[in-house]
Amino acid sequence: MSCEKPLPVGMSSPDSFARYTFEKRFPSIIQSVHTTAKLKEDSPEAENLKALLGSAGKGEIRDPFAEDGFTCLFDRSLFLSEELTAWREEIARYAGLTWREAPFYFAEAYLYLNILIASGYYTPTSGNFRVDPYQSSKEAELARFLAAPETGKLLERFEEKAVEKELFADALLFMLKANRIDLSNAAIAAAGRELIHKMDRSDLLVDHTDALAGCVYASGRVDIILDNAGAELAADLVFVRLYLASRADRRITLHAKASPTFVSDAMPKDIAFAIAAMKKFSVFRKTGEALEEFLASGRLKVLEHYFWNGPKHFPEMPPRLREELCASDICILKGDANFRRLIEDRAWPFDTDLSLLTSWFPGNFAVLRTLKSEVAADIPPELSARLNREDPSWLTNGRWGYVRLVGV
Repeated sequence: MSCEKPLPVGMSSPDSFARYTFEKRFPSIIQSVHTTAKLKEDSPEAENLKALLGSAGKGEIRDPFAEDGFTCLFDRSLFLSEELTAWREEIARYAGLTWREAPFYFAEAYLYLNILIASGYYTPTSGNFRVDPYQSSKEAELARFLAAPETGKLLERFEEKAVEKELFADALLFMLKANRIDLSNAAIAAAGRELIHKMDRSDLLVDHTDALAGCVYASGRVDIILDNAGAELAADLVFVRLYLASRADRRITLHAKASPTFVSDAMPKDIAFAIAAMKKFSVFRKTGEALEEFLASGRLKVLEHYFWNGPKHFPEMPPRLREELCASDICILKGDANFRRLIEDRAWPFDTDLSLLTSWFPGNFAVLRTLKSEVAADIPPELSARLNREDPSWLTNGRWGYVRLVGV
């Protein structure tokens, strides 16, 4: 675009969703990690989390990888060299600022990194070494979803033998609806559980679902950049099974986080757990068994990468990751954080054409997102004005969906 880039979303406004996130949501997340880990109050991990709770949003951005960082308990060699470089480059940009003065996305990613460091995830001598602090909540959410009678009824439509484009559209819509169940935001997740089985499109602000379904139907390889584990991942896997079962030459690659972040974000272990859990429910057994076969045959691949849980935005994607996505016919980006990173979490005018911001993306892509932050694209002024009147929190309450196809 010829215009100047707007500033990244920040936390300077007391009324902003970003400020609310740091003042209200994150303290409860840190406390939940402490409670779930059942830490002794005098343990190093408990002390670290207590210090983090006191500093988040108030203290200065510091480099935890430096020898004089706030903790020296963890093993830096557990980070890939390029991963460590990415973190230190971004931390250096904001070092000395308060958390509130840093861009919102960086501050979030930095917080989740510090939660892992503080809780012992990178400390070989800790009882929490490589333990996902959010695992129990992910498992509980998945179990709730799989056991729901409404889920079983909905699954029946995806068990049909004749797969038409319309069925792909339904599966894509299911993936979007499940994106509401984000365990980092309890209020949105609770509302999402009530809406996930309702397959109407009246809540879509941008609806390219049919065009995306046609693109998927004609493709031979789909890549999905995952968002949440639990219910959303299960919905994603229903689509995976449908797509791969419909034609023998099709392939899917799932891109997952390399470490736990944003509470419920999906890692490879979460995919394996979800498939195993599906096999224990009669209505999902065929899906689970089919997914295992697709993994064994190589038609379904699961790749993890540190970049997905890192501090940089998508225009700075590593070259090898770009090459991987370039090999796909269509890449589907799930969720709010991926969308934010796609547009560098900047306060673009809401009617900005997404395609004008993403010409650098390595191939065709689509966004499946429910709105949970103060950024948007492709929303005409008259629509945003109406939403401001009728639903003042439309940008952040998770009610509204966005299905956008770019490049095809």
